[in-house]
Amino acid sequence: MGLLAGACTSTIDYDFSRVEPQLMAVGWLEQGSDIQTIHISLSEGGLVKAVEDARVVCTVNGKEVADVSARAADMSEKPYAGSLSLMLYSDPSYYRQLPVSFPASLRPGDKVRLAFEANHGAYKAVTAELTVPEPVSIAKVDTARVTVRHIDWTDRYLQLRADVPDRKGEENWYSISLRNISEGWYSFLDGGPDLFVSVDNTLYIHDLDDPVLLDGNMGADDLTFFDYSGNGAFACFSDRMFRDGTAHLRMNAFSSWNDEGPDFMSLGAEVLRRYGYIETQERGFDRCRATHRLGIHLSHCSRDAYFYLRALRTVSSDGYEPAIVEPVTIPSNIEGGIGFVDVVATTVARIDLPSGEEEYGNWRFPYL
Repeated sequence: MGLLAGACTSTIDYDFSRVEPQLMAVGWLEQGSDIQTIHISLSEGGLVKAVEDARVVCTVNGKEVADVSARAADMSEKPYAGSLSLMLYSDPSYYRQLPVSFPASLRPGDKVRLAFEANHGAYKAVTAELTVPEPVSIAKVDTARVTVRHIDWTDRYLQLRADVPDRKGEENWYSISLRNISEGWYSFLDGGPDLFVSVDNTLYIHDLDDPVLLDGNMGADDLTFFDYSGNGAFACFSDRMFRDGTAHLRMNAFSSWNDEGPDFMSLGAEVLRRYGYIETQERGFDRCRATHRLGIHLSHCSRDAYFYLRALRTVSSDGYEPAIVEPVTIPSNIEGGIGFVDVVATTVARIDLPSGEEEYGNWRFPYL
């Protein structure tokens, strides 16, 4: 005897234009920093839209420590927005996310809660309670030249090796990123005072094969969502593979086809943004002298932040295909809105690399 069960099928139309806008807050508070910054915007119809104004109220252990407001109209300069970790969009003409900075010194174990308002109080939201984590350390940093064999070619890389001792007796979650820092001094043709600029960019982690950073998923290739290509800001890992021990991390920072010297192109763009096109073109530059270093930023984060970064890593991966991969839910810890805010404890190891110099001769400005 057989049983056949049937059901009717109905279609549900989904109209993005009927989705109510929500306040969106994104940011990482830093244990050890006196000034914190949260980025506020609106999420509407699948798009990120700018707010006119924003307010942030911070309480620590039940006591209010900051109540700060900001208006988009008061921002004197429009910076190049390219921070992956803050989900900023690269349109420099206006803020998609309004930064609100406020004073707050945070200590391990503090309980933090943030309240947000936007557009004259029309939108309101609060975070879940956040706990300030304990500090972390990088025990040892070294560099090596390595050769990586691909399918039909090989390449040389600058590999960074870092020893990370785990905090004993507890579960821990970490995020890590490589930062490329260049600082330049531009000399004018007319002999006027030099101009100083600096740039700090997140680097890709090339051809990753470290078992800890892959959470044990070895053998991953470009067709899987473990591919790290293009999202070096989202590298994160748990301590499940080195609990109460030490992780020996390997990260490839540059390949032989990359320019391993100072980032002169980004420095030139920063000079234009900061000092203006007319002044720099009229006076002209003679040369730029620049220093260069790498920074390894290791952060102790929460479990929720770990899964948040993993979700961003997946959807930004070159190997992610929405049509064939299970849907990815990006976590939010904002009540009354969306987004993610966490408190992290970060340590930084810096590696000095060779400095460089460019001469421009009769050029009025490079890279135009």
